[in-house]
Amino acid sequence: MSTRAAALPLFLALSALGCQSHPEKGVVDQYFNAVNAKDSQTLASFAAVSFDKKVDRWEIKKTLDETKSDAPLPALAQKVKDLEAELAANTKAARAYNNDHYVELDQLKALKKDAPVPAKIQPIKAEWNKFSAKDQELKRAIANGKAAAEKEKRSVVRSIGQADDAEALTGQLKEKKIELDLTIAGQVQPYVMTVRKYEMKRASGPRVVSRWVVQELQPAG
Repeated sequence: MSTRAAALPLFLALSALGCQSHPEKGVVDQYFNAVNAKDSQTLASFAAVSFDKKVDRWEIKKTLDETKSDAPLPALAQKVKDLEAELAANTKAARAYNNDHYVELDQLKALKKDAPVPAKIQPIKAEWNKFSAKDQELKRAIANGKAAAEKEKRSVVRSIGQADDAEALTGQLKEKKIELDLTIAGQVQPYVMTVRKYEMKRASGPRVVSRWVVQELQPAG
């Protein structure tokens, strides 16, 4: 066996070891290649953040933190549904209360601004104000919940691709914080990149194919 042939298995083994050590290396390389090419379209397809500096060289130093947790999108989507059901129930209860006290509520509406509220109507006003306050509170919570769910859905889609049923997929979120050395304008600067991967599945069927995506990039320290 030639020396070259004998060295081949060792080379393949070392290459495999390198891939196992940094399985997210591909997305790191793709990120900075797109940054240097100023390819914002490609960046947006797999990264939540951009970078406005040319990077001459980048090196993965080590993984600082690695976590695995339940993918949050299903819970966020369910929370919005629960809040919407609560809003509907509050609206129904307010209508029923209005039907039972329409005379007093009409008198209340007829009062001029800053006019004193008759004692017999004050309890009615207080109860009606509770319905109104809860209505406003729930609508704010729904808006915030939808924004959080939409933001998380964009993160999921970057990892698994477009899916109409993304909110119904269950699984786990893997997240890593990676220490990098970036060479920018001749100076080596430490950065921390956060990458994510969603390992999702449908109620029936195989696991959805996914990839690592970039979630954050911040100077170290």
